[in-house]
Amino acid sequence: GTIIRRHRIPLPPPHEDQFYTIDHFNVNTEVILYARRYKIIDCDQFTKYFLRKMGVRLNPPSGRPDDPYTKQRQKILDSMKPLRPYERIDTLKQFLEHDRHVLRFFCVWDDPESTSRDAQELVLHYYLSDDTIDIKEIIPVNSGRDAVPLFLRRDKLPKRAPTGLYQPGAITSRTVLNVFGKSVGNGGRYILDNRKTGAVHQEFYRDIDLKIGAVINVWGRKIILCDCDEFTKEYYRTKYGI
Repeated sequence: GTIIRRHRIPLPPPHEDQFYTIDHFNVNTEVILYARRYKIIDCDQFTKYFLRKMGVRLNPPSGRPDDPYTKQRQKILDSMKPLRPYERIDTLKQFLEHDRHVLRFFCVWDDPESTSRDAQELVLHYYLSDDTIDIKEIIPVNSGRDAVPLFLRRDKLPKRAPTGLYQPGAITSRTVLNVFGKSVGNGGRYILDNRKTGAVHQEFYRDIDLKIGAVINVWGRKIILCDCDEFTKEYYRTKYGI
């Protein structure tokens, strides 16, 4: 809080009949305010400019003395840091910046095995909050085709479809090496594989890969991006200059 309220402060004895003025203040000097000694170590740019205009030659700034309590607290915090390198995966920032921001593309898929010669119209949604994609199919009225909820459920879309089936748990962001005690969600402990040995590295579609006229591989199906909405156009115009 405020140690001394705003008022005229008298000089220390034997000049208590006089008051402090701007002439008594300079950098790297000491002042006595009501029997307490204060050392001025530095000042801001406005004060420096003001004192120079007044003709005062400023002293070089002095160092701040170390606080024993702060040093002891920092020593304790440093000793509590783990020796093993932990990898921090920060997805909260991306989620907070792009929550409910969705890029929408209008696509077509010419299915060679379809009985009808018309290309199927699709709508691709790219969620900027977590870089996931889902695709919905636009089924015309009285087309004779069954309506499905989603053509592709929301997930990260790999650029290359796998040649074979992966084992359960092979495609994960982290690998759990061991679990101790109770279950993970009930107060137990577990160890993660920081080196990610045996992990399957896949390259997923990002927003820069989605452009009008581009052909993307959706698990072996060639999807052509034909158009997008106004929000998507403004997003690419602002971020990538496209």
